[in-house]
Amino acid sequence: MIRPHRVLTLASLALAALGAAPAAAIEYRLRVANVRDVAFTSFLERGEINDGATGPGLERLESSLDTGGFPRAVLLYDRHLQAASESTARDYRAVAVRADVKPGGEGKDRWDEVRWEGTPGEQSLWIIAPQGRRPGALYRVAIHGRGPVRHFLPYGASSGSYALPVVRLPLNYLFSREGDADFWTRRIAPVIDLTEGIGVIAAAQDGGVDADQAYILVTHGAVPATSTAILAWRERYNDRESPGKGFLRIRLR
Repeated sequence: MIRPHRVLTLASLALAALGAAPAAAIEYRLRVANVRDVAFTSFLERGEINDGATGPGLERLESSLDTGGFPRAVLLYDRHLQAASESTARDYRAVAVRADVKPGGEGKDRWDEVRWEGTPGEQSLWIIAPQGRRPGALYRVAIHGRGPVRHFLPYGASSGSYALPVVRLPLNYLFSREGDADFWTRRIAPVIDLTEGIGVIAAAQDGGVDADQAYILVTHGAVPATSTAILAWRERYNDRESPGKGFLRIRLR
């Protein structure tokens, strides 16, 4: 027999559960700029060219993008930020986000910017897929999450023995493994470090025909947050122009 005071207690708990408000959504913001590598490195001071470095030069680079002082001529307009599809986001243990991306390049706006509401503990996936093929190599990345803005070179970490905030993986490898039941737990989670709240996968294109892509993962923390990524692109060493009329034009860098 259930005692009356227990009945009242259970009833109170049930009413409290029914009346409990759902967890409030939190606003997150991501800003991304795609620039030529020579413009990126022109801001760096001694020591900031090293992997994992931070310093005043990187801070000036980010500030120039904030204020609109960064030259528009060295922005890349054929590769804007876009949300991942629902199926791709699912493969990366991310939630699909429906939000409008405001592209940079007009007026003083230099960043591609997106704002969305999410739930703490989740993560979202964003993609840079260039429409043009040149410059094709994603050569360096600066990210600014929970700590200071830092410069990283995309290195491979296929063994999974360590994780990196910016890691390089072949795009064909990602395409061939997406959909596997252990894709995230075995292929991606061991090599990407999301401690800063943001991480970048430099998805390298084999063969040098098409440009690399970038997969940007943003974790949803307990408070509103802004994350930034500056992607620096350069010509591949074997990029060439076909011969033209009148004289031979070969580009080798």
